[in-house]
Amino acid sequence: MSASTSPSASSLVATIRSRTASWTAPGRAKVFLSALVGPSHRSFLPFIPRPIKFLVAFIFLLNWRSWPFLWHYKVLSSIIKLDLSRRIYGRTPEKHRKWLGKISNIGGSPFELVSKIQCHAGLDDIDYNGHLSNSSYAKACDAGRIKAACEIFPAVFTDGVWAFLGSSSFYFIREIPFGATYEITTTIEGWDQKWMYLAHHFITYPTKAQRAKAISKSQKRKDAGGEASYPHLTMPSTPSQIDSPPANNSPTLKSISLPYDPPKTVSPHMVKRSLPEGALVHCVAISSYCLKVGRVTAPPAVVFISGGFGEPSKERWSHVQDLRFSKTYEPASTKPPVIRNRMRDILRGGWKTEHVEGWETNPETGVSRFWELEEYEERRAENVKEIYGAVQSGLRNLKEKGY
Repeated sequence: MSASTSPSASSLVATIRSRTASWTAPGRAKVFLSALVGPSHRSFLPFIPRPIKFLVAFIFLLNWRSWPFLWHYKVLSSIIKLDLSRRIYGRTPEKHRKWLGKISNIGGSPFELVSKIQCHAGLDDIDYNGHLSNSSYAKACDAGRIKAACEIFPAVFTDGVWAFLGSSSFYFIREIPFGATYEITTTIEGWDQKWMYLAHHFITYPTKAQRAKAISKSQKRKDAGGEASYPHLTMPSTPSQIDSPPANNSPTLKSISLPYDPPKTVSPHMVKRSLPEGALVHCVAISSYCLKVGRVTAPPAVVFISGGFGEPSKERWSHVQDLRFSKTYEPASTKPPVIRNRMRDILRGGWKTEHVEGWETNPETGVSRFWELEEYEERRAENVKEIYGAVQSGLRNLKEKGY
C-alpha cells in the first residue's frame, strides 16, 4: 500500500513546491525578471528588444537603494522600532514607567550623547565625478537625524513632542568616493529658548595605504597646477582635535601640531569635535531643530529635563515621572484613579507656572530653576556663540539685504 501511494505523494510534493516557489522573495524576483526579459511571446512589453530589457533590469537592480519607499523605511524605521518597543514592553502604566526608565538617558549630559549610523556610497548616490553627490549628504543625514532624535528623546515622544527641522548647513571638506562605507555621527552642540543645534560628521576609516594614496593624488593635482587639494583632516592618537593637512612638501604622513584653519564662515570649534581615532572627516553639517507639542514650541532645556538629562544629584527624573504618571481621583467615586500624563501640559507651557518644592524661583524669569539646566549653561552658551554665530550672522545679513 505504501509503495503504491509513494509516487503520488512525491508528485504532490513536487507540485506544491513548483506552485509555491514564487511565493518567496527569490521566487518573486525570478518571476518578475522572467516576465521582463523572457522570450518575446511570454514577456512583458514584447515589442521591446531583449538587450534593452536586460539593460533596464540591470540598472533597476543596481539602484535598488532608491526603490520606492526604501527611503521612508530607512528614515522611519527608528520611530517604528521605538513605537513597537513601547507597545510590547509598556502595555500597562507600571510597565510603561519601567520601560521609560530603561531607555532614557537618566542623569546624562546632552553633550555626551553620540548617535551613529552606517551608510554606503552606492551607484544611485554618486555624481558624474564618481563621488557622493551634494544632495546625497542631505538624504543620508535625514536618517541620522531621526535616529538621533529617537535616542535623545525616547521618553518625550510619548508626551506628544515632535522635532521639526528648521535649517541645515553643510561644510564639504573632502569627497566620499563611490563604494565607500561611511559613518554619520550626530551630537548635540547647543540650544537656546527655541532651537536645538545638532552637529553631523561624515567620517570614514581608511587604511594607511588608502590614506597615503589619497594624499599622493592630491599632491600630484597640486603640482600639476590644478586646484588646491581638499583639506585633509585626520584624528591624532589622542582624539582631542582634528589635525591639519600634511604639508605639500611632506612625502610621508606626519601629524601637524597646528590645527587646520577652516574658512571664516565656519567656526574652528565645529571641526575640532573629538572623534574616534583614525577617523577621516569628509563633511560637517549643522542642523537646527524646533521641538513642538502640537503647535506650541517647547524649550529644549525643558524637553531635555523631561527626557532624563541633567546632573544625577538634582534628582529631577523621579519628579518628572510622577508628573507623567500622575493619578487623578474622581470626587465621590469608588473607581480606581485615572492615570493622567501631566507632562504634556507642562511641555505646552505649564513649565512657566509649575513650581517644584525645594527649588528656587529665578527672579528674572519667575520660572522654577527645576526647568533650567544651569549645570551646562557655560558650555551651552559658548558653543552656540562660537559654532553657530558665523552661520546665523551670515543668514541674518542676507535677510537684511532682501534675499
